[in-house]
Amino acid sequence: MKVTKILLSSVLVLSSMATLSSIQASAFNTNTSVSPITIKSASVASSLYQSIPKFKKTLNSNKIIWTGKTIKVTANTVEQEKAATFESKVIKSIVVSKGKINRTINTGDFDEKLLDVTSVIDSYSGEWVAIQASKSAGNVLILVNLKTGESTLINDRLLKAGKKGIETIASYNWSPKENKIAFSYGDTEKSSLAIHDPVKDTVEYLPRETNYISTGLILWHKNGNTLDYISEYPSNQMILYRYNSANKKVKPVKKISQKEFQQLLKLDK
Repeated sequence: MKVTKILLSSVLVLSSMATLSSIQASAFNTNTSVSPITIKSASVASSLYQSIPKFKKTLNSNKIIWTGKTIKVTANTVEQEKAATFESKVIKSIVVSKGKINRTINTGDFDEKLLDVTSVIDSYSGEWVAIQASKSAGNVLILVNLKTGESTLINDRLLKAGKKGIETIASYNWSPKENKIAFSYGDTEKSSLAIHDPVKDTVEYLPRETNYISTGLILWHKNGNTLDYISEYPSNQMILYRYNSANKKVKPVKKISQKEFQQLLKLDK
């Protein structure tokens, strides 16, 4: 009887491995290096991740204000005539303040009008600020150099590099060790990821292991060498992936339930 149980267990394990291999073969690009999904042993501890500074949002009649520990971001809005209700107010300018430093971005000249500032985070060095703002469809990501006052619209940076379908920058976070920012970009059907170094003006595009539909969260590990992100594929199924900047490889870590996703989302800005 004991031998029979052992044989049966072996058959079940082999069957599970065969099924998992079949799923991976169909879901992931076999031309890139991918580690197996070890769902039964995988765990994700919040202690792995960076501590992200929190900003508080306040509103008044014509300003959207985000206040952090040392940085304040103020978006000045104006009324727009003959526009849909949700576009009745647009952002004319954004002022980033730190101590005696004030940097102004004239967003009224952007190709698409900005409607709201949805999140703000400063880099580990405090020299850069990332501002996510919404437009009629999707979000933009603006990086501001507090030393020089120069700003970069990441959406335009990607378009100039030849990338297409840049409808939104959905998720992002600064590295806890360097002035580098990881972000996801794409449209409602496709999500890709990249890491931008604004000092060197370089962009590193992460390998896509499957046709991610969306990416809801990006978190760097405290070491600054690894980052995790949660992407959707297929529809309504989320998987946590891990990118190692040393070997430039991505591996799927585990499937994420909605409850787990909400818990990890609390670590974000």
